[in-house]
Amino acid sequence: MEITAERKADALTLHLKGRLDMSTAAILERALELEGVRDLTLDLGDCSYISSAGLREIMRAQKQLLPSGGGVTLIDVAREVQEVLDVTGFSKLLVTRPKRREITIADKEFLSAGVCGECYRLDPETIVKLYNEGVAPDIAEKEKAYAKAAFIAGIPTAISYEVVACGNRTGVIYEMLEATQFSAIIRKDLDHLETHGKTLANIAKGIHEAVADPTVFPDIKNNFRGYIRQMDFFLSGQEIAFLLERLESIPEAASTVHFDLHTSNIMIRQGEPVIIDMGDVSRGHYLFDIGLICAIYGYPELKTCEMVTKIPSDEGAVLCEHFLNHYFADKPAEERTFFERNRHFLASLRFIYTITFLPALRDQLAARIKDVLLPKMAA
Repeated sequence: MEITAERKADALTLHLKGRLDMSTAAILERALELEGVRDLTLDLGDCSYISSAGLREIMRAQKQLLPSGGGVTLIDVAREVQEVLDVTGFSKLLVTRPKRREITIADKEFLSAGVCGECYRLDPETIVKLYNEGVAPDIAEKEKAYAKAAFIAGIPTAISYEVVACGNRTGVIYEMLEATQFSAIIRKDLDHLETHGKTLANIAKGIHEAVADPTVFPDIKNNFRGYIRQMDFFLSGQEIAFLLERLESIPEAASTVHFDLHTSNIMIRQGEPVIIDMGDVSRGHYLFDIGLICAIYGYPELKTCEMVTKIPSDEGAVLCEHFLNHYFADKPAEERTFFERNRHFLASLRFIYTITFLPALRDQLAARIKDVLLPKMAA
């Protein structure tokens, strides 16, 4: 048994190679230096067997970490090891993630690309959304879980099957949709932007009418309390306090929030929408989605619309206003007034969030917030 360790703050990851049995359990015992550790991850990708002696060491660590709110997670678990965990009941006591099936895209049809990854057709029935290198593997796990929960909640989304590996990248297998991207439909029909804006508003309302499962989806407002504080590399303490004050003014709610809702993440199949890219689904107030849509379409000077949807930016701005008019049409006037007062702040949130997981875009997005959106908030 060989064990290598990686420590980041209060998180410890141990990579195990070999058999974890009576003769090697003592090696794991010596490696379990848990002082100051809250979360322990055991990477079992190269572990072919676990005996009762190994399980006892794992449970000892679990009992030690539980009082601090932490625990043990087993990742990349081979089928044979998972069977042992299931038979002994350990899979009910610990978080376990199975070893991912390895795929290749060498001969697969390329379908599309986004900021975080690419899509390929695997066969006539399935596609893979493959995240770029550097995107944490647990992002794919999260997207699969969120897509499943959203489907069960009645949101029209593609069926997700499994998380897979492709070299250093991870991805999610989805059913193949014989559908057309909503952005492509709009690009071919720019004379009917009001109709498209109304369609987008109806799709958004349908999502927001669903109550988000609090056991699956995170509280988006609470998440942003942390995200905004991470912006201290370019914002002053006073500016961060200003953004946090704006955040607290957003009403509490338990609606489903997609938080990547734009026309390139909407497919149209036989006249009906299918929502994709479910990795950012949260629970909270619908205004978080409205602000995101404005961030993409409502600032033609930023060219975000052309980058994300390939719809010309000026037409995107018109689409945005039609969307807002139809979305707020049956709501009290004060809700539209509140949104307009917080429009630029709400738009900034998508850029803030993206900075947290795409460091390559950090400076570009920071400039949009600092130079464009903050002055508009203060005006």
